[in-house]
Amino acid sequence: MSKKKRSSLSRKANRFANWYDSTAVGKLRLGSWTAIFFLIYIVLLIKFVNLQNFDGGWLLLFYSLAVSLYLLSRFLVAHFYETHDEAYDPAYTPTVTFGVPSKNEEENIYETVMRISEIDYPKDKFDIIVVNDGSTDNTLGEMERAAKDAQAQGVTAKVIDWKVNQGKRHGMAACIKESSSDIMLFVDSDSFIEKDTTRELIKYFEDPKVGATTAHCYVANENVNLLTKMQAVRYFVAFKAYKGAESVFGTVTCCSGSCSAYRREYLMPYIEEWLNQRFLGVVCTYGDDRSLTNILLRAGYDALYAPKAKVYTFAPDNYRQYLKQQLRWKKSWFRECVRASAFMWKRNPLMSISFYLALILPLAAPFVVLKALIWYPATYHRFPLYYFFGVVLMCIIYGLYYRIYANDRRWLGAVVGSAVYSIALSWQLIYAIATIRDSRWGTR
Repeated sequence: MSKKKRSSLSRKANRFANWYDSTAVGKLRLGSWTAIFFLIYIVLLIKFVNLQNFDGGWLLLFYSLAVSLYLLSRFLVAHFYETHDEAYDPAYTPTVTFGVPSKNEEENIYETVMRISEIDYPKDKFDIIVVNDGSTDNTLGEMERAAKDAQAQGVTAKVIDWKVNQGKRHGMAACIKESSSDIMLFVDSDSFIEKDTTRELIKYFEDPKVGATTAHCYVANENVNLLTKMQAVRYFVAFKAYKGAESVFGTVTCCSGSCSAYRREYLMPYIEEWLNQRFLGVVCTYGDDRSLTNILLRAGYDALYAPKAKVYTFAPDNYRQYLKQQLRWKKSWFRECVRASAFMWKRNPLMSISFYLALILPLAAPFVVLKALIWYPATYHRFPLYYFFGVVLMCIIYGLYYRIYANDRRWLGAVVGSAVYSIALSWQLIYAIATIRDSRWGTR
């Protein structure tokens, strides 16, 4: 990564840190929250009017109410998630192994490894294992160069070279088996961590109930185009609001592959089960992070979101690659939600209700959009104004939430991104389920 890009990331991190200490932000938050509460009032008023003028569209009515309440509840619950830094012992420094499986990442792998080697953590307490998973470019050469430079800094680094591609899951498993550390910390080969990210992730493991933690992921290339900006907004809200809300109940449903830590002792009994996981008779080759999180949640351990742990990753900057990524994510989301449905009811009741609602609503979304935009106008010969206005207002609330916490004036991108994802990409889930037995990665 160039010095210009690296300094840009540092400035971004400082912007977020300084923002919380700014007096002007207090005024910004007050104004934005006032706008949000006003819009919530308008949304609820629209729902009430819609109920009063009900003309038989039960699906639209129920879905609209459920989506509104679900989204608003995520924002509300996430607000109560605090890290309580004073509760953690700064002297707690368990041993850590960084695992970095990689294929064809010659442009980023060196920077990824060097960022890890420069972390604020005792050098005798962590090591790095990188796996070259059958790359066809110069990834291996860049790995070896990074390992040599890391070792020159006093960091133990090992390179595992596979001539034939075995898949990310096998690369992660190799790191787990090769390690003897207390904590296994995975970083994607195109992701860069901050110096204090490790400590922020590790501190939660002082509680033996915690089996996994995940960092807050930012999009490193957010300013490339509109697509990357929309993804940056979606990433931010997904972590801050959704994972923050799940953390209140110790039940983050997916510890992100970009940067997550696991208690290695808790993983070991399930490695072979995880490696040989099948769904509808097909070997699972993606969704490794969500699947691993599911295993720990099923075993009764907690999974938490670490809001102060920062990682930067590169998002797709063209629509073809983005749609392929989203298709893969939707397949793994559906598969792992089906698996989690068998045990999630054992967790906190409020979390369970939220989980099952989060499963039902996306499945209903394509049919709701079809009914609202095609069937309803054709049947009643009028535009579903209440539905459409409600969607727009909810997207604005989504954008204002981003404005409040991200301190980004380009919050209208959040509105556009939310609308695109809610209406346009909802259709992709049907195709994802229909082709779920196709286990190809898609973006490699």
